[in-house]
Amino acid sequence: MSISVSSSLGSSGLELSALELSSIDKSACQGLRFILTDFDDTLTWEGQLPVETLRALAQLEADGIKVIPVTGGCAGWSDMIARALPVDGVITEGGACFIGRTADRHLTYSFWRDESEMRAEQAHILTQVNQVLTQFPRLRLARDQAYRLTDVAIDYAQDVKPAAVADKETCLAALIAMGLNAKASSIHINVCSQGYDKFSMAQRVLGDVYGLSEVQQQEQVLYVGDAPNDESMFARFPLSVGVANIAEHLSIMRHHPRYQTTQPGGLGFAELAEFILSARQA
Repeated sequence: MSISVSSSLGSSGLELSALELSSIDKSACQGLRFILTDFDDTLTWEGQLPVETLRALAQLEADGIKVIPVTGGCAGWSDMIARALPVDGVITEGGACFIGRTADRHLTYSFWRDESEMRAEQAHILTQVNQVLTQFPRLRLARDQAYRLTDVAIDYAQDVKPAAVADKETCLAALIAMGLNAKASSIHINVCSQGYDKFSMAQRVLGDVYGLSEVQQQEQVLYVGDAPNDESMFARFPLSVGVANIAEHLSIMRHHPRYQTTQPGGLGFAELAEFILSARQA
């Protein structure tokens, strides 16, 4: 059964609807080995990590499902996530780096390209972004910019209250017009080098680190997210889920998740985990 999240059509002409979680084939849950997930407003909700989400992460790990957050968040924050939460690693800064975790819980960093090259590109991008920001007094560099290794983040809805949505759209258009690789999340505009995104690094990690073929990736991986910068993942993983708060973004998205939770953020992730675990026990 389809859950209509809007009566209108998106800019692509696609109907804004998704399937209930109950439409997911239970046999697909049986073969599931990985859940890749956005972090902000997908694992968190209203700036916090709900206890239901933490419990769900622990239950998934205990059942043999590896969870890997795929986030536009900074490397410093992602280092903490990899160390403190029951996850198998973190793809950070929009696909720039994979922070893996060894069996003895040591961390390894793998960059998309040579780290020093990416740091030099970041410095150049920062100069360009600062020039653009002079036109948008409500926008500012994210508080975590000092802890980023490869990209630049502009805050429009994290510490900027109320959210500067109109300025975000105009600024994003200006950055893209300059030839910069810029995408919006639910809280930031992330600006990074060309040549990679969440999916390209996810595909590399799944293949090189975990040995999954492209066919196995299609069959054994589920992705869950909440924002337009998750489109590259929604487009390529047949098992794709949006938490309920994605509804506000669907009208500007070309690629939508196949399924949708009824709850928002981390509560929706916990809802998804409960469905998967129940299906695997059936």
